[in-house]
This record gives sequence, structure tokens and C-alpha cells, in this order.
Amino acid sequence: MDAGMSPAVIGDATLVVSELVGNSVQYATPLPGGVLQVSWTVDPDCIRLRVSDGGGPSVPARHDAGPEDVRGRGLAIVAALARNWGVEFGHNGSGPMSTVWVELPAGATA
Repeated sequence: MDAGMSPAVIGDATLVVSELVGNSVQYATPLPGGVLQVSWTVDPDCIRLRVSDGGGPSVPARHDAGPEDVRGRGLAIVAALARNWGVEFGHNGSGPMSTVWVELPAGATA
């Protein structure tokens, strides 16, 4: 996914995808075939990341974790890194589909 992006931008994208995939595996059902889908597009000023699964019992939402909490910081980190993020719901032809998308600011390196 380099596409002329700085190591910091690639690191942010890697962290965000890791968090979204982890949440998908832990909280959602897979898409048909037992899979989830990760995709991205790269523009000069933006990386758009998408993780799709079969949905879960709740809507992905940012939580304010306290200092003693051992969970609940992931989407807060995603929100801090992203210029925008959200959740879309639909069907993939075989059943329900939930997609968390994130737009990360990205400047090409000189």
C-alpha cells in the first residue's frame, strides 16, 4: 500500500486496519464463506479504508474508556487518527453486511 505515502501514514493505516479487523473478528459474524473483507483506496490527500463483515449484535461506536478499563479504546484511537469515519449497513446478496469505513489524511512524500 506504499503509493508514495510516508511511513507515519502507512503506520496509521496499519493501526486502523488492525483495530477494525480485530473488532470484526471479536464482535461480528463473518460474511458468507467465513470471511471478512478489507479494502482501501489511495488518493493524494486521503486513504479510505473499509472493513466489511456480516454485522454484529450492536453498532460499532466510540466509547470513553476510563483509566482502569482494559478495553474500549480502539475506536477512540481510530477517531483520533481519522478525518472522518462511520458505519454502513446493507446486504451483499447472501445476507446482511456491515462496513466500517475510515478516511485518513495522507500526503504523498516528496
